[in-house]
Amino acid sequence: MNFTTRLVLLAVFACSTTAQSSSTYSKASFVPPAAPSITKAGWPSAANHPSRVQQQIATGYGTELFGKKKNVGGSSGTVKTAGVPPVTKNGKIQIKMLTSVPNIGQAGDIIFVSSAVFQNQLQRQKKARLISAEEVANLEAEKQKEEAEATQKAVDTKKMMEEVMFESLGEECSTDQDICGVALTMKRKAGPEGNLFGGINPKMIMEELANTFPDGSWEGKQMKLTEMKDSDGKDVKKKDIKHTGEYTCVVKLGNDVDVTFILAVVAEE
Repeated sequence: MNFTTRLVLLAVFACSTTAQSSSTYSKASFVPPAAPSITKAGWPSAANHPSRVQQQIATGYGTELFGKKKNVGGSSGTVKTAGVPPVTKNGKIQIKMLTSVPNIGQAGDIIFVSSAVFQNQLQRQKKARLISAEEVANLEAEKQKEEAEATQKAVDTKKMMEEVMFESLGEECSTDQDICGVALTMKRKAGPEGNLFGGINPKMIMEELANTFPDGSWEGKQMKLTEMKDSDGKDVKKKDIKHTGEYTCVVKLGNDVDVTFILAVVAEE
């Protein structure tokens, strides 16, 4: 290596050393962390706060009553009634069930439930609606009217059957008999000793009564055969007749209206 080359190398080395010594590093400045924002725990929206919801239910604001709209000119829809305060009792609201819900009520029932049950379960699924005091009063009036009409029909039916029993009397009743005259006759195939080929159950008797007295009142859940005795005064087991003869029957026609009559079961010829 000649002298010139050595000078060049020394110059390059001197320059690189000077550059490294002249470079500086700035000291990092401390940045304080931002203060955390404190939010109060609560409901997502003031509109959904329980106190506001309760107030809406009490005043009727934001809650609509839905009822069926009568068809007019072939159109159908729903009638919305807003602003009607519901009936409240012991912190609960009065509603009308639109469909049956286990452990709550049957369709048509008017009951009291908590506002939470109504809003979270029944109202959202359209299984119930609020009902006003005026609606309740109207429904009670209609119910009483229907019950009065049903009672009158039951009385008329009883009178009808008693007239038939009186007309069927072939001879005077003995003093120890509570009832005389046959109101209903049913013919069935029977053996020589009167044993029926197939029995007669309460449902058959009720159907025969409806056929024999078509103008009578035979509809309703309370309409049923409540008692049956044979000619010896003994209760017929399960009210299922197995033999020809006369049977004293009691049928419930309505509230506090029963009719006692004689059923004659005869063999077909």
